[in-house]
Amino acid sequence: MKEYDILDSNTKKVQLFNENIHTYPFVISMPHSGTLLSEKMYNNLIENTILANMDWYLPQLYSFLSDMGFTVIINNISRYVIDVNRSLDDKSSNFSYNRNLIYTKTTFDKDMYKNTLLQDEMTERIDNYYVPYHKEIEKLLKEKLKYFEKVYLIDLHSFGRNIGSDIVLGNNCGKTTSNNFFEIMKNSLEKCGFIVSSNKPYKGGYITKNYREKFNNCETLQIELYYRTYIDNREFIEEYKPTVNEKVFYNTQGKMMRVFEKMKEII
Repeated sequence: MKEYDILDSNTKKVQLFNENIHTYPFVISMPHSGTLLSEKMYNNLIENTILANMDWYLPQLYSFLSDMGFTVIINNISRYVIDVNRSLDDKSSNFSYNRNLIYTKTTFDKDMYKNTLLQDEMTERIDNYYVPYHKEIEKLLKEKLKYFEKVYLIDLHSFGRNIGSDIVLGNNCGKTTSNNFFEIMKNSLEKCGFIVSSNKPYKGGYITKNYREKFNNCETLQIELYYRTYIDNREFIEEYKPTVNEKVFYNTQGKMMRVFEKMKEII
């Protein structure tokens, strides 16, 4: 059986950085970069199941954010345990990853489990992993609003499919950010040499849509980064924890540092 990272009592499910520092009006979220599985889930996986297409290494790539003084929240639990970027109402009959809070097929449409998931376990995952992440995001945003009239929630993701762009900015086709903020971000990324797409094919998921609706004075933006841009310039297949090309990685990290330096001016 392939070795995966297993959650234990000493491991944080959610990591927070600078939650009590309010230099900037930003909360930055990484919901899909976690790799931890519950022991119960791990024991139920079909032999040699490959949990591919995670938002690999984003905490490492964006490690500079906390040093810059940004408030950051990272979900350490794998999206394969439960997808915190889905609504609690997201369900479909085939349990594919495209339409479900908890999916039973991989992103390559392969069955994951030896035994059918019971409702009790799914409820347990919601209570233990989904609810805590959203409680923390809401708490962080409410706290920021004590210091700023407007706040910004940035949701960081990555993708492996070649769509002709390095980065996709998603603001639900103009519904979750002002044009001004969106254009500042787009221009900053393009000045660093990235090919940027707007809302195609990723408009933003549940997190950006939900918190824009919950907080009138909160703008939300999803940033999707192409694997080739920061992991390695090659085709990606069904694989677990792909090998990183350090030259590619640090080149893109430097560019993103410049982009977030520019964001500091938005106060």
